[in-house]
Amino acid sequence: MELDGLVAVVTGGASGLGAAIVDGLASRGADVVYGDLRDRAEEDLRDRAEHGVRDGAGGGGYNPRDRADGRGPGSAGGGGYEPQERAGGGGRDPEGLREREGGQASGRTRFHPLDVRDPRSWQALAAEVRATYGRLDLLVNNAGVSTRADLLTTTDDDWDRILRTNLWAPWAGIRTFVEELTASPRASVVNIGSVYGHIPPPPPPAPPSSIAYQVSKAGLHMLTRTAAVELAPRGIRVNSVLPGVFITPLLQDLPAEHLRPRVERAPMARPGDPADVAAAVCYLASPQASFVTGVLLPVDGGYTAS
Repeated sequence: MELDGLVAVVTGGASGLGAAIVDGLASRGADVVYGDLRDRAEEDLRDRAEHGVRDGAGGGGYNPRDRADGRGPGSAGGGGYEPQERAGGGGRDPEGLREREGGQASGRTRFHPLDVRDPRSWQALAAEVRATYGRLDLLVNNAGVSTRADLLTTTDDDWDRILRTNLWAPWAGIRTFVEELTASPRASVVNIGSVYGHIPPPPPPAPPSSIAYQVSKAGLHMLTRTAAVELAPRGIRVNSVLPGVFITPLLQDLPAEHLRPRVERAPMARPGDPADVAAAVCYLASPQASFVTGVLLPVDGGYTAS
């Protein structure tokens, strides 16, 4: 799945799954512009200040080794993706140049400020990509937000914020870069959805769900399939990766009693490693997936199958 010469944009790329996706693409040779509200170094500092050095799910949260049956896995993703632990090692590379195994230079990464809810921010990002590369081959819509509120407790502001970030923004991103993607011989869009947009939550007394998040991801899945049909004549493939439970900033502060049932519902009974999502994105962006479009690909340890 080498991606040498690929030019990619990843939203929400400063932390969590987004950071893993950025590193996965770059380690395979892609040049990646990652957009976020903060740069990765700033995000690392903020995250450590808020949560400290995490063990398990952060600050006394759920440790996947503490399963009720005592059969926790030896390694289960721990405190989520740490950018210092990527292939190439050595922490953050100020030049944005990674080294692949065997000493080959990997793709470059660069940060550009992006508020995915703001059309002007999208246009500024597009101007940067055009000025720097003159083209785009891959758009990864990863940025997302959530809240812990059900149907009756979700506020209007939360509903609007979540739908704007998780559903409007991918639509806006595709529209912003559609001409660049049309001109690319290997154009692809990968939307990061969720298993929670694919299957309903368990009924009470299960932990509270986020109805706005689930609705936004369900909408994103339909956007993926509809865009795949509409953009196929332009040579643009559109797919979605559906992560299951990963200990990322969205979940790391969830109380243990709420996180454990989600983890143990999956047959593999552990959180995923963000590198698994990155590998799925890299596959969908690769020549090996040239006939794959409109697909919703769960990466969930069997969660949706259960």
